[in-house]
Order: sequence, then C-alpha cells, then structure tokens
Amino acid sequence: MRRTAVMAARVPEPGQGRLPQQWFRRLRLLSLAPGDESTPEGRAQERHRRAALSALAAALSKVIAVLTTLVSIPLALAYLGDERFGIWSTLSALVLALQFADLGLGNGVVNAVSAALGAGDRAAMRRYISSGFYALMAVCTLLALLAALLVPVLPWSELFSLRTDQARAEVLPAVAVFAACLALAVPLGLVQRVQIALQRGFIASAWQCAANVLALIAIWQATVWQLALPWLVLALLGAPLLTALVNAMVFFWRTEPGLRPRWSDVQGAATATLLRTGASYFIIQLAGAVVFASDSLFIANLLGAAEVARYAVPEKLFGVISLLVATAVGPLWPAYGEAIARGDLGWVRQTLKRSLLMAAMFSAGAAGLLMLLGPWLIGLWVGPRLDVSMPLLWALGLWKLFEGVGFAWAMFLNGAGLLRYQVLTAGLMAAGVLVLKPWLVLQLGLAGAPLATALVYGMVTLLPLRWVLPRLLAQVRARPATGSAGAGS
Repeated sequence: MRRTAVMAARVPEPGQGRLPQQWFRRLRLLSLAPGDESTPEGRAQERHRRAALSALAAALSKVIAVLTTLVSIPLALAYLGDERFGIWSTLSALVLALQFADLGLGNGVVNAVSAALGAGDRAAMRRYISSGFYALMAVCTLLALLAALLVPVLPWSELFSLRTDQARAEVLPAVAVFAACLALAVPLGLVQRVQIALQRGFIASAWQCAANVLALIAIWQATVWQLALPWLVLALLGAPLLTALVNAMVFFWRTEPGLRPRWSDVQGAATATLLRTGASYFIIQLAGAVVFASDSLFIANLLGAAEVARYAVPEKLFGVISLLVATAVGPLWPAYGEAIARGDLGWVRQTLKRSLLMAAMFSAGAAGLLMLLGPWLIGLWVGPRLDVSMPLLWALGLWKLFEGVGFAWAMFLNGAGLLRYQVLTAGLMAAGVLVLKPWLVLQLGLAGAPLATALVYGMVTLLPLRWVLPRLLAQVRARPATGSAGAGS
C-alpha cells in the first residue's frame, strides 16, 4: 500500500508535466544549431529560433545604443551648446530618415533573397546579392556627385536659423561630413541586408553593438580634444561605416564566400527586379522621412535650432519604445517572406495577429509609464536646464503607441511584398503631415509635431486596418507556393 501510495504521489497532475517541456522548447529557440526544416512544424520552429536569436541580439544592440544615447546626448549638449547641438541632433535624426538614400534597393534585396531562401534557390540568391551590390555602388557614386554640387551652395545657416558665429562657421563642414558618410553607407549596408534576409540578423546586431561602443568612445574623445562640430559628426557616423566594412569582409570572405558579390553573377533581370521593388520602397521611405523624421527640421525652421534640444531629449527618451518594438518584430520581415514562399500561411496569420496584439499592449504600457515619469527621468538625465512640457510628453506617448502597432503591421506588408498598398498609404500620410505638422507646430509649439504625426497615421493606417487586413490576407492565400518542403538555408 505504501509503495502504491508513493507511486501515486509521483504521478503528475494533468498538464503538470508539460511545464518542463515548454521551458525546454523555449530554451531551444536560443540554440545556435539549425533545426529540421523538412516539415511545416519544423520550419515554424526554425523561424521562431532565428527570430528569437535575432531579437535577442538586436535587443542587446539596442540596449547598448540606448546607453550610448544616454551618455552622448548630455555630453554633446554640454560641450556644443544649444545651437550646435541642434545641428548635431538634426543630422543624427536625418541618418535614420535618409535610409531611403539607397533608392530602396536594400529592402529589395531583403525581399528577393528571403524569397529565394524559401525556394531553396541559392543561385538566385547570388544573382540578387551581386546585382544589388553593383547597383548600390552606382547610387553611392551618384550621391557623392550630388553632394559635391549642392552642399557648398545651399544656405545652411538660414535653414537651421543659426545666430552664433561659431555655429555658422561649422555647419557647412558638418553637413559635408554627413553627406560623405551617407554616400559610403549605401553599399556598406548591403551585408546587413543580406544577413537579415537569411534570418541571421543576430550577426548584424553583434556588429552594431561594436559600432555603438566605438561611436561613444569617439564622441567622448572628440570632446576631450575640444574638436569642432564636424569631428563629432564623423565620430557618430564613421564608427558604423568601419564596423560595416569589417562585417562585410568577414561574412563574404569567411562565413559565406559563395555569396560574395561578383560581377559575373550580375544579371539584368535580377537588377530590374530589385530596381522595380526598390522604387516602391524608395517612395515609401521618402514618405516615411517626411512623416516620421521631419520634426527636427520643422522645429528648427519655424521655432529656431535652439528649440530642437528641448524636443530631441524627450523624443529620444520615448524613442526607447520604438527601439524595443522594432527589435522584437523586426526579424519577422524575412520570416514572413520565407514562410509565404513555402506556403506556410497558417504560421503567417497566427504570427501576425500575435505581433499586432503584443506590440499594442507593450507600447501602450510603456508610453503611459513615460508620460508619468518623463519629467523626473529627463531631469535626472540632463539636469534642470531643459523645461519639458506635459503636452509634449502626452503627444509623444500617443505617437509611440500608434508607431508600435505600425511596426508590427509593416513587417507583414514588407515580407508579403504588398508594396502598392504601402505606397498609397505612405503618400497620403506624407501629404497630410506636410499640411498639418507646420500648422500645429505654430499653434501648439513642440507638442504639435508628434501630435500631427499621430493624427495622420491613425487616420490613414490604423483606422482602416480592420477592413484591410482580411483582404490582404486573402491576396497572400491566393499566391502559389514556390518553395520545396525540404529546402534549407
């Protein structure tokens, strides 16, 4: 009887033995060894593994980026002063806004290579990578020529509404350094796009960690040596260029030499596909620059460059929400593309709904927390020199809530290649922002910039989501699968 009682005591309750198995499955997501992709379940598990690794590495990269921002902004603000810091902050924002400088070719490479991965066509991957590289080199040359012609003649002091002689003297060389780094970043960014397309974004994120640390060291050293504003711009933008170059050499010469860009693999049809897809992404990114990153330009032009500092600091604080959401959902872009190519549409639908819900819940909670704690955190961060208004914090919180949901939605649209819809909504958003944002900035001050963005984005993108989502999913279901069940990476 005692033995029977002991045996009965060891029998787990229904569902009790599943907990260790669930934790074991979750821990397997962090394994570096690839899994079995011969079944739909195995492919789903492998996508989750790659996405989890990429998200974890990206999270580490973003943490380092946030720490770099937390240290570099008060350091640069104290050293540069309000006007020169306004220039530096505006150029920093334009780095993100001008990602369309590659004419959308980088995003076209992500779509094409991820689809080729799903189809198990390595030759197509080589054609797209090589064709994309040489097309990006042509864009780099064009940008360098345009910068050489336009940068010396534009009235930068008037555009930034500068008043001090030091800021007027340093703005032209600072913009010249920015333009040169921007042109070089176009071809050097290809390696990160390829790694993302292959669902190895964790490699790109590891190199980004190194870039952020190197940039912080360079900015600190520039302030120690009392260097001018152009050197701080070079410190901020030069570090990512250097690490991207080393990343490309390691990846294409050691890790994946078979995918190294070669002139012999360039194909006219592949180039045409990238240009066609890239044109759509270019329009989307150009409109996105107007919608998402025009705040500093409008504020500098309408209210003065000194006001940019009062906006940039709280915007950077709320930008942590965007970083975290983008980190979590970013790896889903190539995963959607590969899954659709293989015909694993059940995984696509389930993942999309979950990502939208989780992005909304996290963004709402984080935005509400920063609305309440924002003044205390900003005072702790940069001291009492910046007077931040509560309307600005509430407007930023509303925008970050909408933006978080938009990130999750955009990853599906990108992976599914639904570019016409994105071009339409991006154009409507850009037109609405160009009309509403300057007016609200003049009427409400700094809070008008994020409030205008949130209002336009909500009307154009989020409100129609309930009716648009089922129709777009039906379009994806109607596509024929091109991948083989056993295709691997």
